[in-house]
Amino acid sequence: MIDPKMRRFATALSFFLLAPMPAALAQTTSDIVVTGVRPEQTQAYVEQVTAISPMADQLPRWDSIICTSIAGMPARQGQFLADRIAQRAASLGLRPGGPGCRANVAVFVTSDSDTFARQLFERDRDMFAYYQSNDISTLGQTALDDFLSTPRAVRWWHVSQTYGADGIALSGDSSMGGLSNAPSVRATGTRLSGSTREDFTQAIVIVDARRVQGVQLAALADYVSFVALAQVNAHAATGAYPTILNLFNGEQANVRGPASLTQWDQAYLDALYKSERNSSTQRQQQGEIARRMNGS
Repeated sequence: MIDPKMRRFATALSFFLLAPMPAALAQTTSDIVVTGVRPEQTQAYVEQVTAISPMADQLPRWDSIICTSIAGMPARQGQFLADRIAQRAASLGLRPGGPGCRANVAVFVTSDSDTFARQLFERDRDMFAYYQSNDISTLGQTALDDFLSTPRAVRWWHVSQTYGADGIALSGDSSMGGLSNAPSVRATGTRLSGSTREDFTQAIVIVDARRVQGVQLAALADYVSFVALAQVNAHAATGAYPTILNLFNGEQANVRGPASLTQWDQAYLDALYKSERNSSTQRQQQGEIARRMNGS
């Protein structure tokens, strides 16, 4: 659940909320498979794209509802972006939030993302889970410093929470479905599976309007969708692979990049959301994702 301070900050800046389409969207039921490549190529792609957190045992993903807020774009373009995120989420079995839903994916568009990122962080560090709490995970301090200081066309930050494998919160807040004052333990895991899973609670995506000039809105929307739905390595070397992550080269837009999510991207997201949620390690989950992408 996104921190209430985020909503107050958005209001203070006169940001507006655009809820994704509430209508039911078709869900993908069959596996998406990358064909004509060697298994080691797929494994290398997965290892490049996936960001590994030092704080968690599993790769995080969204559990059920995606609710997107868009700030800094004209209403029509913002609605398109929110709808595209909702469509990509629905294809993975997630549900778009209805009108008035509480945002858990916050997209900010600004002409100076370098300054804005630091101002946002300084104004509300809780939004970034800077003050560590039990069962809350991020990519850590080094990754946060990189998020704040590295110029990029698009930058992103995720916060996740550790739950039991059955989806019950491990400790603390009974209003969130957890067991009040229960200790965090991992008593039922095995070598093949763990007793916990990792769920996203919020994603922050900041788009630099100057650096994305020349990029089609549909391509930008798919790029934002990808980095909002998965914890992606911001330093991934993806030039050898057909992926939407090649849309930007360094700070500037790559107008020759993919126009939409590619088969590789869709197969990766599909495999991530069909993989075992409570794998014993993140590396084990990466291996399963690669195998699913290859159809094995």
